[in-house]
Amino acid sequence: MVAPQSDLVIRQLWQPIEGRTPEKVYALVDAARSESIYPKIMAAKAESVCLHRGKMAKELAWVAPYLVRLQREDTLTKWLLDNGWGESQYVFVRSSATLHELKRHFRTFLTVYDEEGKSFLFRFYDPRVLGVYLPTCNEQELKIIYGPVTGYYMEKKEGKQLVEYLYSDALTLVQNEISL
Repeated sequence: MVAPQSDLVIRQLWQPIEGRTPEKVYALVDAARSESIYPKIMAAKAESVCLHRGKMAKELAWVAPYLVRLQREDTLTKWLLDNGWGESQYVFVRSSATLHELKRHFRTFLTVYDEEGKSFLFRFYDPRVLGVYLPTCNEQELKIIYGPVTGYYMEKKEGKQLVEYLYSDALTLVQNEISL
């Protein structure tokens, strides 16, 4: 059975946005957050891809970030919400882009560099990271992080809220908090 907050989150994720064509819903899932995530994604019928490439993708498969295309009535969608909500395991994404277009977009954020050129992994797919990062972005950074994305959706306050981050036509970040 789907928990009451799951129904609310599902409704919000698949709710049409006025003036826009219907979009697909994806999840950026952090397999490192639970050992049950990787086998569940691999067993699901959902279209998915690891964000790491080549040898790194194979070596880190059990703890890697994955991009998964979700369907409203799919068992994986319900499983993620019932088993991972409140556990910082994923960020939902709305976009009209294909899985492979989004994969290319998100892969550009996996590594960031400091002023001296030293590289670091950027866990942007963790709602505790993305939820802090997005409100600090300037207009140019928002254009880059959003690219083909219309909205990022994530939990807040131990799963008691769904936060929607939309990039508006006015080139500003719109943050809506929805109590569950």
